[in-house]
Formats: sequence, C-alpha cells, structure tokens
Amino acid sequence: MEPQNRILRKFPNHHEYFIRVQFCDENGEDLLFNAKVDYKDIYERFKGIMTKGIQIAGRTYNFLGFSHSSLRSHAVWFCSPFRDDNGHKQTHCSIIDAIGKFSHITSPARCAARIGQAFSETPFMVPLEKHGVLVSTISDLTSPDGSRVFSDGVGAISREVVASVWADIPLTRGNPTCFQIRLGGAKGMLAADTRLPAAVIQIRPSMIKFDSEDMQNLEICNMASRPYPMVLNRQVIKILEDMGAPQDWFLQMQNEELARLQSITASTDKTARFLKEKSIGECIGLYRLYCQCYWTRLNYKKDGFLRAIVEAVVLRELRLLKHKARIPVKKGMTLYGVIDETGFLQEGEVYVTFDHMEGQYAAAPGPGPVLVTRSPALHCGDIQRAQNVVPPEDHPLGYHRNCIVFSQKGSRDLPSTLSGGDLDGDLYHVIWDPVLQNVETVPPADYPRPTSIDIGRVVKVDDMAEFFVEFMQSDILGLIAIRHMIMADQAESGTRDTSCRVLAGLHSKAVDFSKTGIPVNMVDMPRVNRYRPDFLAPGPQTRLYNKSKIGLEQHVSHANYDDDDDAEEPYRYYKSEKILGKLYRAIDEQNIWRKYVLSETDTNDESFWNSVIEDCLKRCRSLSRTPKEEHLDEAKRIRAVYEDAIVSTMDTYSDHPTKPISELEVVIGSIINRRGVQTRRQRDRSNKLHEEFNRIATWVSNIMRRQEVQDPDPNGLELSMACLYHGIHGSSSGHRKEVYGELTSFRVVAACALLAELDQRDKSGPMNCFTM
Repeated sequence: MEPQNRILRKFPNHHEYFIRVQFCDENGEDLLFNAKVDYKDIYERFKGIMTKGIQIAGRTYNFLGFSHSSLRSHAVWFCSPFRDDNGHKQTHCSIIDAIGKFSHITSPARCAARIGQAFSETPFMVPLEKHGVLVSTISDLTSPDGSRVFSDGVGAISREVVASVWADIPLTRGNPTCFQIRLGGAKGMLAADTRLPAAVIQIRPSMIKFDSEDMQNLEICNMASRPYPMVLNRQVIKILEDMGAPQDWFLQMQNEELARLQSITASTDKTARFLKEKSIGECIGLYRLYCQCYWTRLNYKKDGFLRAIVEAVVLRELRLLKHKARIPVKKGMTLYGVIDETGFLQEGEVYVTFDHMEGQYAAAPGPGPVLVTRSPALHCGDIQRAQNVVPPEDHPLGYHRNCIVFSQKGSRDLPSTLSGGDLDGDLYHVIWDPVLQNVETVPPADYPRPTSIDIGRVVKVDDMAEFFVEFMQSDILGLIAIRHMIMADQAESGTRDTSCRVLAGLHSKAVDFSKTGIPVNMVDMPRVNRYRPDFLAPGPQTRLYNKSKIGLEQHVSHANYDDDDDAEEPYRYYKSEKILGKLYRAIDEQNIWRKYVLSETDTNDESFWNSVIEDCLKRCRSLSRTPKEEHLDEAKRIRAVYEDAIVSTMDTYSDHPTKPISELEVVIGSIINRRGVQTRRQRDRSNKLHEEFNRIATWVSNIMRRQEVQDPDPNGLELSMACLYHGIHGSSSGHRKEVYGELTSFRVVAACALLAELDQRDKSGPMNCFTM
C-alpha cells in the first residue's frame, strides 16, 4: 500500500485506478550506467510504455507523473480513466489540469518536477477552512543587492495555526514548530512566528512553483517533531580530515560506538533502549516486551525470533559503521533549517535549538562556534563555521524547537554555501565539539545558478517521458561520488585537489539534473586509475596492493572502473593510510559478531513463552479479566488476516520474483544484504518496508485492543490475551506454512498489544525499563 499523496487523498474511493510502476531489470535492480552495455532497445520499450500506456486486467493505465524521490528510484505513477464520486470522468489529463497551471513552464524536467509536487508523500493533512486559516504572500528576504535569497523556500505560520496542526496529527509526533509542507503550488518549510496574529500562514514567492486553486488543505511531508542524531559519513569525514581534524577524534568516537554495539546484547534494558532508539517495532511498542523480560528476569534469547531481531539490527548498525563510516557524534545534531524572521541574528550567526532528552542527546550548545554542513558534501568548502547565539528569554526565536535558525543578514546566506542548500526542507548537520574548534575552513563553492533546457513550447507527455528515460540513462550521481572518494584518498591534498574540486562541481550539476534536464558529460570527468582504497573493497579477503604502484597508472584512463555495480572490472585495492582506511581496518566485523553479538542460548526452550503468558495471566486475574472461548475463535481469524498481510509484504519487497524476503526483515523494516551493506534500491525499499510493517502492525494491534472503532471496546484486554495464547499454541495455516514456513511474529505483536492494555489498566505494572 503506497503512502498518501495529494492525488490519492483526492480520490479515496478509487485507489485501484492508480498504479506505481517501477522501471528496472528483471531481477528488480536498477539499470545503471555502463559504458560497455547498450540499453537502447530497453529504454525505447520503457518510453513506449510511458507514451502509449500499459494494459493491466482490461484497463489502460496512462502516464500521470512522478515525485523527485520516485524519479531517483525510477518509478512513475500511472492512472486509468474512472468516474469519481460526483460522476465526473477523470483521466490522466483532467487530474493534471486540476493540480495547477503548467503551460508557462517550457522545460520538460522542470514541468515534471512541478507536477511531481502533487505526488510527494504527505502523511498528514490539515483542512484550512475548518480552522479558519488565512493564507497570504509576503516578500522574500534577500541580500542588500538582491542577488541572494536568504528565505529561499521558507514561510511563516502563526502560533494559532501551529496549535491546529498539533490537534490534527498523532500525539506521538510531539509538538513541532517547523513543518515541511505542500500547499497548492507552493512547497517548502513553514516555521512558527509568534508575532503573527490569529490564524495566518505566510508563503513567499520562492516557495510558489506554479499557480494552483487547490489551496484547501495544508499537506505535511514531515515536521521537526524531534532532533535527529548527527552521524558522520565518508564524505564529511574526508573533508574534516583535510580541515585538520585529528585522526584520534574519529577513532575515539568509532570505538565508543563499537563498545556500545558490543554491549547491546549484554543486558536486556540496554537491548530495549537500543530497539526504541532505532525505531524497531515503534508502532506497537516492541521495546515494552523486552522491558517486561528485564523486570521479570526472563531471557528473551530463549526465543529465536526475539533474539534474531536484536542480532539483525546490531549487525546492520555494525556494517554501517564499518563500510559506510556512520559514526555518531555526541556533540552534534541534524536539524531542519529555517530563517530568523525577527532580524535578531547577525551575519554568520545561527541559533541551534532542540529538545533535550536525558541519556539520548547532549544538551543544545551554548554561545560559541559551531561547524555546519549538509549532505551530500564533496567540495572542501562545504563545511563552514558559524557562531551560535542564544536569544534572550521571551524572545520570539525561543519558541522554536528542533531546528537551526539562520540569519537573514550579510552578503550571502549560509545555507547556499553548504553544497547549495536552501530552506525548503533541507537538513543541516551541526557539530560543537571543542576538539574541532580550530580546524581550518576554506571558501565555499559558488556555482552559477543552473539553467533548464527550454523547448520553447508547452510541455507534452512525450517530452516528460523522454526526460525520464534520459534521466535513467544518464544519472551518474553515485559514480561521481565514488570517483571523488577514490581521488580524494589518492591525492596528497585530498578534497582540495583540483580534480576533486572539478568532481564536486560535476556532482552539483548532477544533483540539479532532475530539475534542469542537463546531464553530466562523462568526457568532463577527471580520469581515474584502476586502484581503489581498501575501505571500498567488497570483502576482507580482497588482495591489497602497495599504494606506491598507483603512480605508474596516473595517466591511464579507465572510464568506468569506478562503476560500483560492474563486478567484472579489474579493480585493485591498496591499504589507505588516511583516516577512512584506518577506521575501516579498526573493525573486525566477524570477530565482533561471534564474540559479542551471536548468542549460543537454546532457542527451542518453550518455557520462555509459557513464562510470559503466565505472568500476563496473573496480571489479568488481578484485574478480574480472563479470555473466553469466543475470543480464541476471533484470535484465529485475526492471525490469518495478519499473516496474509505479512506474506504479501514478504513477496512485494523482495528483489527476486520467486524468493520472498524473510519475516524477520519485514518486522525490523530492513532488507538484509547477505554480502554486506545494502544497495541503494534495498535502502529505498527498506524505508517503504518499515512504513508498511508499521501500518500492518498498527492496524492489527488496534483490532486486538478493540481500538479500530470510534468507541474502544473494554474487551480489548481479553482479545489481546487470546491472540497471544493462539500465537503461542496455534500455528500458521497449512498452505501458508508450506510456502513460507512457520510464521512467529504474530505472538510478538499480540504480546505487545497485551502489555499495552495491561499497562493502561494496571498502573502498578512495569511501564518501561528506562526509569531506573
């Protein structure tokens, strides 16, 4: 089931007339650029489907549009004609016409991007008329000469409207003051301004991408409901190293994270905290089950599935640490960027604010220097220093939460210096560790504003189809990033080397390809040799060469030796002496896995679940509640429905048409790559998979707890207990068991539902294990 967007929300009873089509190889993988392969006939076939439509079950589905993220993943929305609830005929043409006016946009890439705004995932929607909200337009904030737009992509929202948004979104989302939105033809961020009277939303010209009369609903893509941990990546690490950051700082932080991962399975309270932190089973409160084990002295490792959940997530994090250098920074945070509407901040100043959660995040920084960047960062000037300023008490800026506020003053806005950032929803990384206080920053890049291909007439479907196929053929963003990583490691001056600066510029151009329609020409790429640093090696058994030999091939051109997906290329790997190589070699994945993570506990011990159900029964009896026979019959039906949804998900999210992913992968919301870290497609699918399991588990948990109806049924506790009993003592249906094996996650979902019911009724019970 696809997440909500404006189009699906507009036709809630006709979702079957919309399909999302993935253009890929037979095995589900992307058709990536390869100089040795001619994909011409395949791309012509793709183009024909987009221009002529596709026949499915007697219906003809025609090209409708694609969002920016779906363009990157080579997916497109199609629709088949239908009559809406008012009896009006809807076609792909009428649906696009209703989105807005696009006749003035004569660039196929830009036109497709604007139509694609309606296909952005917007999980939340607030009806403006219901809350009496007035929408107005205000001017952008610019540099004195007008050449720079400081408020690019951000508007303002009054406190009254913020309260209305809080009333219409799930309570678990906290109380954010910044929202990434879509409103008619406008997109970007809305940040609270407590000075605004009544119910007002103010948007700016930089937010308005096309004219639209569909202004009834404020659609929310995301919100600053919590801060995001600052996690380093290989690109940022390399730039910081070139700025003079000490190698010991990186190694120490990696060792601290390694020690933390090694200790996760040592105690159940740490296990529960870890799963909650990584949002595993967050929709059902999975961590509660591990907390229950902690308080009742039960060993969860006696259940193979509960143990596998923990081991799989630890393995995922361990692989990200080793192969992607994903190192958490304690004195760092990732936050949405907004503008200072008040003019309080001076040039070069920022205000960093976020919710402090004891034991999870460090406190927000006080006045002083901070480093600010965003991803992707390839240019050596993509990390800049700013001065953090804390506004006086009762100042309007003090109302903000979980964001970094940028100044509106100066000759150039700070976001644009950070790999071309703006304020329409970009996330910014902030570091205030004093160890980095004296690193040397360099001037940022200043690329010319990109222009789009202009065909000089109204854009047609054929034009957008042509662009989509060309994008599939010419998208070499990943290839440029890999080549940059190789050359930065080999060059003495790292990212400051001329070739790396050229690649950073080409990367910026490739990022804009989706909006300009202008691809990067491979001829412009600096030449690369066949050697790669060991941290890019596919496995620990790779033969390493002496780095001194690299100089012999500096002038040899191997155009696509850095194409990650071409396994037949003759790569040779050397031992990198720079920080990324040292970080990579410092982790012995296999040894850590065997010594600290893998458990030898007997997983066939049925006493574990017997003890769980016995403890829950005691608590039920203390409340004078026990399940009846009819509850067991309903539990069987609920299990059948749940497992149907799970096996369907196992099939849908597999890369292979006949080999489903495992039940474990569905529950943890992450596809496991048996050979190492995930591919880009697997990462994208894992994000969707995580959302899908949350949807299924929330739906079934609500049925168990009788919360799927408007007035919750008091028998939710008895039904949850019956579901747990059937999950332990019952089994999957015969056919399902033959094809997919015995499914065991139903009892986990049931146990979490039961514990939630018990904790709600029995306040004396253990709510969590984080209160010690």
